[in-house]
Amino acid sequence: MVNYILRRVLLAVPTLLVVSMVLFTMLHMAPGGPMAVYASNPNVDQAELMRIEERLGLNDPIPVQYRKWLTGMLTGQWGISYKFGRDVAGILSERIWASLQLVLTSLIIAVIVAVPFGVFSAVNRNRILQYVSNAVAMLGVSIPTFWLGLVILLVFSVRLRLIPTGGMAPVGEPAGLWVRFTHLLPPAAVLATLHLAAWSRYVRSSMLEVISEDYIRTARSKGLPERVVVYKHALRNALLPLITLLGLQGGNLIGGAMVTEVVFAWPGVGRLLTESLGGRDYPVLMASFMIMSVLAIGGNLVADVCYSFADPRIRLE
Repeated sequence: MVNYILRRVLLAVPTLLVVSMVLFTMLHMAPGGPMAVYASNPNVDQAELMRIEERLGLNDPIPVQYRKWLTGMLTGQWGISYKFGRDVAGILSERIWASLQLVLTSLIIAVIVAVPFGVFSAVNRNRILQYVSNAVAMLGVSIPTFWLGLVILLVFSVRLRLIPTGGMAPVGEPAGLWVRFTHLLPPAAVLATLHLAAWSRYVRSSMLEVISEDYIRTARSKGLPERVVVYKHALRNALLPLITLLGLQGGNLIGGAMVTEVVFAWPGVGRLLTESLGGRDYPVLMASFMIMSVLAIGGNLVADVCYSFADPRIRLE
């Protein structure tokens, strides 16, 4: 398994290099740019615009800009934000922990709810409960995240005053563990709906396939309780598709939280991406995109390793 992980890590290096080249080229060839922000200021003349463009290195050819950016990334110098005027690494370090809290909490909520929901729907197939659960799952898939977040804020925060209006903690007040949890739970629950409905349907489909296998019939013929058959023998193999999904979510964790972070004023990387896209803040955007790429590749690697533990028949050599 160690050799397999090393091969995957080495393969990730050229993959990330190609991804960075494509992202850098597409980002710099998009209409507009950082200079459009300065050009919109009537107090800035053309000579000043040229000096700013030269200082930022935006007048160099794209290959030259990419070489400078790649050299900086490899040496830990991620550049200076055009929008904030600060070191990009420092800005991301302040935001990444907030996003990780939100994303990991939402994934925990989604898994805790989706797995029992999918198992329940599969075990009770061809019954009214199955149709009700399928309707709830389809409803969860269909509801836009931003609309659900706004409705929750309107009902539970503005009308009922049961949850905070947003942010990580009250402004100017000490934030204890419980206060932070009350601020974290609403956006995490909304973000969890983005995965919950789809994951429950994957678990249901996988469970329906597994419980029709011969070894499940053999386990039942031995007189094992239905609970043991379902949760010990069937569920373990039925979780393999869900493990794949969890691995593929690595690159979508922060990007999928963009809307939720904006709605709930959560100071994470997703909200930072939204702010940076509007101002074409290239250094922040490239650093954020590369973090997503690393998470995607790392998530796939973790999923492959988890396969060998979920199914003993799978061995990574």
